[in-house]
Amino acid sequence: MLKININSKKQTTPLFSGVVSSACALLMFVLLSINSAHANQIQLVYLQIEQLATHVEKSGDAESLASVESPDGGEGEDFRLSYQVMWKQPAKNSNVPLNLQFSDGVKITKKSPAIISNGSNIQNFILTTEQGLAGQSITIVNLEKTNVEVMLKYTNSQGDYSIRITPESPSYTFIKSPSSWQTIQSYTFFGIEHILEGYDHLLFVLCLLLIASTLRKLLWAITGFTLAHSITLVLSTLNIVQLPIVVVEAVIALSIVFLATEIAKNVSKKAQQSSLTYRYPVAVSSSFGLLHGFGFASVLLELGLPKNDQLLALGFFNIGVEIGQVLFIAAVLLLMSTVKKIIYIRKHEKINAYVIGSIASLWLIERVMQF
Repeated sequence: MLKININSKKQTTPLFSGVVSSACALLMFVLLSINSAHANQIQLVYLQIEQLATHVEKSGDAESLASVESPDGGEGEDFRLSYQVMWKQPAKNSNVPLNLQFSDGVKITKKSPAIISNGSNIQNFILTTEQGLAGQSITIVNLEKTNVEVMLKYTNSQGDYSIRITPESPSYTFIKSPSSWQTIQSYTFFGIEHILEGYDHLLFVLCLLLIASTLRKLLWAITGFTLAHSITLVLSTLNIVQLPIVVVEAVIALSIVFLATEIAKNVSKKAQQSSLTYRYPVAVSSSFGLLHGFGFASVLLELGLPKNDQLLALGFFNIGVEIGQVLFIAAVLLLMSTVKKIIYIRKHEKINAYVIGSIASLWLIERVMQF
């Protein structure tokens, strides 16, 4: 009886670690396959529309500008609002061309020739309209024939916000400012999407799964990571603390290299017991989580925040990040269960560490070269 209990005790931690390791190897293959597929497939194109000023025309006189949202036009005057537009899509697009079609009340002027920059086809032009874009619509022609999604960032005197235009719904009607419910929906989705497409963040979480040998340690590590990146996400988005994003991205890659090195060095149970990283994974996840928060903030700043619902958008973007993180962890745990049924592998920490470390090292070199 005593012998059975001891064996059961000894198998608890190695079983968890071994199954996670097996799942890790398979998950690395899946992530690399997805990443490769994304590199050869168009996913997003970008449309940026920013209000410039009020355009005033006076019976053939020269144009003048005034920063008024809805002026009361006098006799003989024609007030028009102007918007700077940047339409950016991959230079090597699909065989189906994407074109912009606006409502009848919107005119396209000052259309500049398209330029090719960093593999993207970029076109700039000006929109003019008498009453502003609120209530006007835009349609992405042929979008329904593709698997491309358009990220629209719209800026007016009420603030700025971002929305997605999808093949299922290729038209959008502009509003001055989104409702609170629209903000909640949009920014929660943005948060989920960002974490699930952020392979560096996912690899970091995967390292925590390998290091945390028990479920309790894993929960503490993930909680520490969540709280830490939430703090810097808020501070950076509200412009209280700012760091250069190129440095942040490089250090995020370095954090993964560090964890991979710790995993490779501490394969034996004795080494793990003497390692601070293995004994206190929450300390490591919290420390590096502060840096990951700056990475999340850079994406949110690029998307923009509705002027009247900044804190709401910020909060639900963070909630979306956490939802995506939970979905990823749940997927890993499901994969662990599947691998356990197919094949029993007790330990592959060193192999996994080399795979993760190699990927992160390439990211690190690539990002340092951008300094």
